[in-house]
Amino acid sequence: MIAPSCARASAVASNRPMVSSVRRVLPVALVVAFVLPAAAQPKPAPVVGASEVVRFAPSAGTGFIDDAIAADADRFAYVVADTAARAELHVVTLATKQEQVVDLSPITLHPVALELVGARVFVVGATEDNKRIAALVDTADKSARARTIYKIPAANDITVIPQPATTTLRVAVHRATPSKTGTRHEVELLALESGTRIGATHVLELDAANTNKALDFRVNHWGLGFTRAYGIKGGEWDRKEDQRSPDVEATYDLLTNKLVDRSPITDLFEQRRRFQTLADAANRVDFIRPSPDHTALQLWRAGKPRPIELDQPFTAYDPKSVQAVVLPDGSAWLALKVDPVNADAVARKKADAEYLDIFRITADGKASRKSRILATNLRHRFGVSGNRFWLLERNQGFERGGKSVALYDVQ
Repeated sequence: MIAPSCARASAVASNRPMVSSVRRVLPVALVVAFVLPAAAQPKPAPVVGASEVVRFAPSAGTGFIDDAIAADADRFAYVVADTAARAELHVVTLATKQEQVVDLSPITLHPVALELVGARVFVVGATEDNKRIAALVDTADKSARARTIYKIPAANDITVIPQPATTTLRVAVHRATPSKTGTRHEVELLALESGTRIGATHVLELDAANTNKALDFRVNHWGLGFTRAYGIKGGEWDRKEDQRSPDVEATYDLLTNKLVDRSPITDLFEQRRRFQTLADAANRVDFIRPSPDHTALQLWRAGKPRPIELDQPFTAYDPKSVQAVVLPDGSAWLALKVDPVNADAVARKKADAEYLDIFRITADGKASRKSRILATNLRHRFGVSGNRFWLLERNQGFERGGKSVALYDVQ
C-alpha cells in the first residue's frame, strides 16, 4: 500500500476540464510549492530511533524472501523460495551470524508461518487448495535436508496457541467438513514439541445458519485457533416469571465443551456493529483497526475496542497502512505509513517525507512513536520479537514475499 506521492498534484494540474479559473489556480500553486529545488529540501534521515541488527537478501536469481518469518532473542528464521520448486529455511544465530540452511521442499513449497521451538522450527505451509499442512523440523541435520520430527496432514487451519497460565505452546488443528445439515467443526490439540495429541477431538456441529440448536447458540466468529466460538445464546425460559429471558453474548469453549463468558446485551446497535467488525476480522479477537469514521485508531482486545491515543496526529498517515501485533498482555506494536500529501502537508504546501513509523502501545491504549524508517515508494511487511521489529521489503507488483528483510533494535 504505497501512499500517494507528489505526482498526484501534477496529475491534477495536467487535467484541464472546463472549470472556473478559480479552481485551476490551486493545483498549479501546489505543484510550484511541492517541486522545490533540491538544495531547499532537507534530506530525511533513513532511520530514526532504531538500529539495524542484521539484513538478509537472497542472491540475484535465486528466489525471494517469503512471508514466513520468526525471531527470538538469539535467532532469526526466514525462508528463501521461488514459486515452482524451492523453499529453503534459513536459521541465523544472531551473536555469531552462523546460518543453518534446510531444504523444506519435501514438506511445502509455500511456507506461511514459522515458530522457533528450541533447536527446531515448526513450519506451517499452504496447499494449492488453500489448506494448511505443518511439520516440526530439526535444523541441526548436517545433510541440509529437513529431518521431520512429525507432520500434520492437511487441515483448514493450523495455529500455535498458548496453554493458559503457562508459557507452553500447543497446536490447534481445525477441520471443517460438510454434514447433512451444515458444517462439522473438529478441533484437535497437539503438543508442539512432540505432536502428541492432548485429549480427545472436540466437535461443534452447526447448521446452515451457523447455529447449534441443542445449545441454542449461533456462532458469529471464532478465535484462538478455532478453539473458541463467539456468538449469541438464546434466552432461557423463566418458569417463575413465565417468560423467556433476553438473549446474551456467549463463548463456547470447544476444549471444555462448555458455554462460558455469558454477558447481557445492553446496547443492541453497538453489539451488532461490534459483531460485524469481528465477523470481518479473519477469526481474530485481538487486532488494531481504524475507527468507523477513520479519524482515529482502535485497539481490539478479547473482542472489545478501546481508543488508541497516538502521540502523533493520525491525519498524517494513510489509514490503509495499519499493521499491528497485539501481545498476550494486551500491549501492542503498530506500523503506520506517512501519507506524503496528507491534509496538513497540502495546507502548508510541502510534502512530508514518506516514513514508516513504529509505535509501542501500552495495554491502556497509549501509543508512543519509537522509530521511523524512510520508505519512499516502498512497501513493507511488519513483525515483532521482544524489543525488536523486522521489516520485509516487498517487491513491486508481487504480493508474496519480498526482496530483503531487516531486523531492528529499538533504541
